[in-house]
Amino acid sequence: MDNKIVFGIMTIIFNCYGVPNFMIGDVKTGVLKIVLGVVTCSIVMIINAIKGIIQGIAILKMTDEEFAAANKADLVVGIPSGKPKAEAE
Repeated sequence: MDNKIVFGIMTIIFNCYGVPNFMIGDVKTGVLKIVLGVVTCSIVMIINAIKGIIQGIAILKMTDEEFAAANKADLVVGIPSGKPKAEAE
């Protein structure tokens, strides 16, 4: 996902359904969000919606260079993986 604005808005609006996870290719986590939302009678979806608003605003506040260098999976999950961003440099 190269477009910061689309990714940030999709995170704000559709994080409760796991759409940002599908956008970065993490299908397993996206399906897990949907299943947990159904099983818990939307409690997990409400929590993910609140997290999505916070994460989406953080994504939209980033510069284009920061967004390009960021690991997209860390942006959606919100937990850094601990891997160096650029080992080739």
